[in-house]
Amino acid sequence: MKQNKLVLFDWGNIVESHTTDYNCYDAFNKLFELCGYKGEGNGFDLVHEFKLSRIRTEDEFREVYERMKVKFDFNTTYEEFVKNYKEAFDPIAYYPEVADYEHSLSDKCYIGILSNLLIFDKERLDKQVNLSLYDYVFLSFEIGLKKPSKEIYEYVEQHVPFKKEDILFIDDREDNINMAKEMGWNTLHATGLELPRIKSGIEEFLKVHD
Repeated sequence: MKQNKLVLFDWGNIVESHTTDYNCYDAFNKLFELCGYKGEGNGFDLVHEFKLSRIRTEDEFREVYERMKVKFDFNTTYEEFVKNYKEAFDPIAYYPEVADYEHSLSDKCYIGILSNLLIFDKERLDKQVNLSLYDYVFLSFEIGLKKPSKEIYEYVEQHVPFKKEDILFIDDREDNINMAKEMGWNTLHATGLELPRIKSGIEEFLKVHD
């Protein structure tokens, strides 16, 4: 019997791998290389100030890109940047067995995704997990809020019909987990490499209050 409980999954390092030989950090470096960057530093860290995962529209992203282009001396148009982004990020590996397990829960409880990602990532996310199979999908760029800000957790609470104690959130980052704990949610700090631990944590959560 399906329980009136919600299991929310992060995406990065839960389904999409951050630990393989080529991960999102490598992809940002590849993106910067494709755009003609000649400076130093990791691309992931360099773009932090632009808050890319909160940008909600292509028009807004285009404006932000023009500032990035000046700062990093990119030699690409916005359209070329988008093409380069997909070329750099599409090869990142993921864990299909984790996605399959998430889907298998749909007859036991409600399932959802809560993730920070850029507007260009949704297509890749959908290919990996098939978003239509989830009851709830909360993506930072669509909301304009980013974990671990308290506001994005409040947004989730306002858009789901579950009590705090009936939400389990699974994420690989401690700061994201800590804020969820402050909100009164159940949490599990894990990565996609720990599928048996994820399974046992969810099983335990679903036993509570049966």
